[in-house]
Amino acid sequence: MATLLQKAGLLRGLCNGERACTGPFYITVDLTRRCNLRCFGCRFHSEEIGAPSPGDQQIAEFPFEWAENLFSDVATLGTRQLFLLGDGEPFLHPRLFDIIRLAKQHQLRATINTNGTFLDEARVQQVIDSGLDEIHVSLWACSAESYARQHGVDASFFHRVLNGLKLLSAMKAEQRVRTPHVTLHHPINCFNYNDVDKMVILAKETGCDAISFSPFKTARGQLAHYALPAEEQTALRNRMTALQRQIEALNLGHNLRRFLARMAFHEISHGLPCYVCWFHSRIKVDGTVVSCGRSMLALGSLKTDRFPDIWNGEAYRAERIRRLAPDGQQYREEIADCQVCGYVEDNQKIHRIFKHLQPFVRRFNKSSQP
Repeated sequence: MATLLQKAGLLRGLCNGERACTGPFYITVDLTRRCNLRCFGCRFHSEEIGAPSPGDQQIAEFPFEWAENLFSDVATLGTRQLFLLGDGEPFLHPRLFDIIRLAKQHQLRATINTNGTFLDEARVQQVIDSGLDEIHVSLWACSAESYARQHGVDASFFHRVLNGLKLLSAMKAEQRVRTPHVTLHHPINCFNYNDVDKMVILAKETGCDAISFSPFKTARGQLAHYALPAEEQTALRNRMTALQRQIEALNLGHNLRRFLARMAFHEISHGLPCYVCWFHSRIKVDGTVVSCGRSMLALGSLKTDRFPDIWNGEAYRAERIRRLAPDGQQYREEIADCQVCGYVEDNQKIHRIFKHLQPFVRRFNKSSQP
């Protein structure tokens, strides 16, 4: 969660128009291209499309040396949150736990997204010892048969994930530690949208602290046949709203407000500016810096520059101006795959305040021109 100082810095930067006055609230780092699953909905590892992740294919893992510079730089800028993801499975990175410990040394709140198939006793102990704050385990299916169909591997992997979650819960209790906070994450598609109630029960039975949901994301229209049918979307929204009471009765955290905002993206995004360039950066495996995971526009590279120089560099400043221009919505649709955007709620929160300041900022800028 952003501090008041960070929020004030963000608004000050917005009034300036292009130069950020605070660092990103959080950054996302892709750790590896490799994965041990073949999920049908994955842009990079689905056997249906199997397109390689973009960038320098010679770099398969995010170098530890880049992490050393990056974490030091963003901490100095005031960043407090780090998300470790990947175009593949983060647990396949050979120095994953060194990277987590490094993040904690820089007082970064560290969250990892994983498929959960590597949570054996040794790795669970490493997870606990590393100081990891949160772990999000992505699970598309609530049965072994469905798991094999959706994740593209043997059905036994389903039980491996459930056993790993139970083991993590048990070892936390035994060692009397509260972290990492465990969230079972359920992307919803055309095969599993009737299983949301079962997934809530599964989260409770495996000892998770929370459950989260996300709509299925296509790859610029590819894989669209796996998305939730349009005629089912309203019913699902109503069902998820009703499900909130059950989730809270089980003492589970949830992200239902964010999920419902993403489901309604096309309804609420019209006229809503994109502020992501002011509060977030995503760093790809090969060091390419983009504003978000769905943007194709490179704003810099850790191969050649340190992060602070990129964050307020020429490309980032130009992108901030461009996205907030009158035709910014059309522009971002050209350079980013924005359907079911994960930042829509963040954009709403910022716009709720800045829309009242924007007219005065425009007048001031006009009056300041020679």
